[in-house]
Amino acid sequence: MRGDRCARRAGGLPVTLDRSPLNLGIRQKMLLILLAVLLVAIGSTSWFTLQKQEQDILEATRQRGEDVLRLASHAVALYTVSYDYHSIQLLLDEIVTSPDIIRATVTSPKGNMMAEAGPPASFGEQRPVFRKPVMFDGKPAGELAVELDTEGIVQQVEQSRRELLMRELALVVMVALGEFLALSFFIARPVSIITDSLDRNIDGDGLIRKDIPIFSKDEFGVLAHQFNAMREQLNAANRKLQSRIEAADTRLLETNQALVQQADQLQKMNDQLLELSITDNLTGLYNRRHFEEVTEVELESCRRHGEALSLVLLDIDHFKRVNDTYGHAAGDEALREIARLIRDNVRITDLPCRIGGEEFVVACRTTDREEARMLAEKLRQVIMDTPIELGAATLSITISIGLATVDGDNSSCVLDTHFKHADAALYYSKQHGRNRVTHYADMARET
Repeated sequence: MRGDRCARRAGGLPVTLDRSPLNLGIRQKMLLILLAVLLVAIGSTSWFTLQKQEQDILEATRQRGEDVLRLASHAVALYTVSYDYHSIQLLLDEIVTSPDIIRATVTSPKGNMMAEAGPPASFGEQRPVFRKPVMFDGKPAGELAVELDTEGIVQQVEQSRRELLMRELALVVMVALGEFLALSFFIARPVSIITDSLDRNIDGDGLIRKDIPIFSKDEFGVLAHQFNAMREQLNAANRKLQSRIEAADTRLLETNQALVQQADQLQKMNDQLLELSITDNLTGLYNRRHFEEVTEVELESCRRHGEALSLVLLDIDHFKRVNDTYGHAAGDEALREIARLIRDNVRITDLPCRIGGEEFVVACRTTDREEARMLAEKLRQVIMDTPIELGAATLSITISIGLATVDGDNSSCVLDTHFKHADAALYYSKQHGRNRVTHYADMARET
């Protein structure tokens, strides 16, 4: 099986086959399963076989001990009755010459040792002991005991176990190899052919270019035949799906572009509405509402930082005569021209506004009394020196100006009070000849 790889897109979607080092292929999985099953099955059989073999050996050992006791007990009974201890000793010495018998003893009915042959068991040594009463005329004449050698039995059991394990290991290897080869050829190989064929023959658009090359009569052959028969149907469905996706993408793109355009238009309309909401329709200057909103913020900044803010309040002298003499259209044209002159002659940081009728105001940021007076004189002079053409007529217009300044001395002044001060100064200019500039702070000295 291959390592990590990414299959080509099917139906426009990428398919990733994750083959990390810990992931096993079909052959490896089949081999592990076969080995596990065989090891469990044969291991269980071996365990039962060894248990049976061990029981058979132990039974044979018991039978051997009983045979020795049966053969020797009659002779020992005769020697015991006649008190022939020398013959009993010779008999025991003969018994222990057998390779599987280590020790033999004869004791009296009272438990006294009458004869013994062979070394006694050392401390902790375990030996199988077989005992048989010595009977004569139906009465006990003593007891014969035989101790057998277990080392040979253990060696025999171990040898049998090793031989059995080797046979079973060889059987496991042969069966696993045979099953692995058979499963690899009949199962893993067709699966690999199918997966590799699909991996190599699917292009970037998800179309299957070739048939799966399996022509056997088994289930994999039937599966490959059915898949090959469906290949054209799958390709046709995939092409149709791709076409629909592309059409949907096109419609989505068009819709998105339309939404973007609508959003841009909406933003422009919002900007226009905002501009209209803060602009005087006739002159194009800011209106009274915007003047009040901005000036409130500027006054708060002045109070925090101790800066100056001046208001320049302008009013056209005898403007009613213009409307009465030339008409309201001419008056509107005069207002537009005055607004243009104001806009062209203030600083970029100043805020020129029309607050109603023929009245204008300029909010001057960080501007003290003298700077405000200089700006006001400049506006008065420019407007007075600039004739206004109204068709065949030419007008010379003058303005009256009132000033008010907020600085460190009156930083707590609110907008309403500040505007009233500028309006009082403007009224003073009107009452004292017009076409002049008056600062609210200078009114007390002049009166």
